[in-house]
Amino acid sequence: MILANRLDDGRVVFFTKNGGWSADTAEAAFAEGAALEVLTAEANKSAENNFIVGTELVSARIEGDTAYPAHIKHAMQAKGPSVRADLGYQTSLDWEVR
Repeated sequence: MILANRLDDGRVVFFTKNGGWSADTAEAAFAEGAALEVLTAEANKSAENNFIVGTELVSARIEGDTAYPAHIKHAMQAKGPSVRADLGYQTSLDWEVR
C-alpha cells in the first residue's frame, strides 16, 4: 500500500485502485514486486502535482480483495488523532469513510 498526506488538510490518504487518493483504506491499491514499482511511480506523480506529500510504502494485511494497514501506526494515522476522542475525523458518524 502507499500512503501520503494531502496538502490541503494534512489527512492521511491511500493511493487507490483507480489512481486517486482516498482516506478509506478499503479503496487502497496494493501490489508486490514489479507491479508495486509501477504503482509507486503513479502515486509519486501526485506529489509532483502538489496534491500530496510524504508518500510511503506500508505493509498491508489482505482480506479478499481489500487491503488494510498491517501496522498499528499506519492504522492509527488513517483514523486521526487518538489523544482526544472529541476532536478529529472520528467525531462524526462517518469518520471511517471520510
